[in-house]
Amino acid sequence: MNLCQSKGIICWSCVHKLAEPGGCSWLRGDGKYACAFRGQNLPAEEVRLKCTNPDLAMICVDAYSSLSKAHELIEQESTEAFLWLVEAGTQFENLSELDNTIMACVKGINTAKNMNLIDNGYELFKYARRVYEDGIARSDPSLKDPSIKHNLVKAGLELIASTRKTYQSDTLRDMQAELKAAVLGGATLRKVEREAPAKDLVIVDGRQLYTKKLCEYKESAEAYLRAGVLSNVVVFSCMAALAELMLGRPKEGIAYLTTMASDPRIKEKFNEDECFKWTRLVFKGFVSNDIAAIDEAKTRFLRIPWSFKDDREFARRVMDSVARRVSRSRESVQ
Repeated sequence: MNLCQSKGIICWSCVHKLAEPGGCSWLRGDGKYACAFRGQNLPAEEVRLKCTNPDLAMICVDAYSSLSKAHELIEQESTEAFLWLVEAGTQFENLSELDNTIMACVKGINTAKNMNLIDNGYELFKYARRVYEDGIARSDPSLKDPSIKHNLVKAGLELIASTRKTYQSDTLRDMQAELKAAVLGGATLRKVEREAPAKDLVIVDGRQLYTKKLCEYKESAEAYLRAGVLSNVVVFSCMAALAELMLGRPKEGIAYLTTMASDPRIKEKFNEDECFKWTRLVFKGFVSNDIAAIDEAKTRFLRIPWSFKDDREFARRVMDSVARRVSRSRESVQ
């Protein structure tokens, strides 16, 4: 896929060339429908709302691909499974399928319990609890089934039991008390104050993180533009666009970056900036499943003079996520 020559950014019209004209390429049947990827029959309403929409179909395939990869890694007892479960959960959130988000988290909580990785299970429980509470507050229809809450509570209580058997330290007793209060409905109770122990693997509440970062980066870009600090404007604009990408809104991310890059006050700076060139490669890799673009992005990433460590780590997280997606797509084709 070529970059749009007029603006130097991927045109959104190119994205739709990746999907079948009628929507998802995994859709089978006429009148009665089935998903060849999931091996399941589909209700006509789901087909109408999601499968025939190229944007949502792409997110759906990403979500179930991540879930499938997580199951493979669980069989191998690899901690990488937790990252894939969080990625699947985030994509299900983007599809407003909160039941599937919680299902992915429950799978992770149970896996963490079996692997004796209590911290990982606890982080996944907090993610699932936030999704459930937010969904219930707005009467989300995907949470009508009472078994969703039952399964989450059951997984949380089993995690508590595992914690009780394995650890006796003060720090983990504090965590256990907080977890128990949350499981039993004490979301409004004052949380136990504690310093989180160092972790080898950190699970992040994906959608909440990207939503927060999107707001922060857009505000920062505007503030630095007013102040005339152009290099920071480019970086923060690129990070905001990538946050949109990770929220399942690549179209909006491309549109935002195009608008910022076309501003006459900073257009020249954008075209020269290494971060902008790197961001274009990440979008190209995502949109066209271009492994060469991702490989080049990994090289260019090292050339970017990051001013802030947090921005560098955020950018690395996005790049790694897109790289996994591209690798997964190539494996499915093979």
